[in-house]
Amino acid sequence: MDTGATFSVVPSPVLESLGVEPIETVSFRIANNTIIERSIGEALVRMEDETFSTIVVFGDADAAPLLGVYALERALLAVDLLGQRLVPTEALMM
Repeated sequence: MDTGATFSVVPSPVLESLGVEPIETVSFRIANNTIIERSIGEALVRMEDETFSTIVVFGDADAAPLLGVYALERALLAVDLLGQRLVPTEALMM
């Protein structure tokens, strides 16, 4: 999990094997401040007993899987920094 990452990253071969198709190319600023372009798609994610859709980035073949903030918010989870854990949160429409 990376609270500095907008979307989740999954190695491209894994997404392709699951039948996830690219829908768009997006520019991303990475940690060394350079800009890269990667394809994104939509995938179903299962966390414990919940299944939800989220945006995933087609990462390099050797990329470490990364859970981004968009997926956490979609799963109605927040990061408890002191407890170093995920906690349930409410959906807001204010």
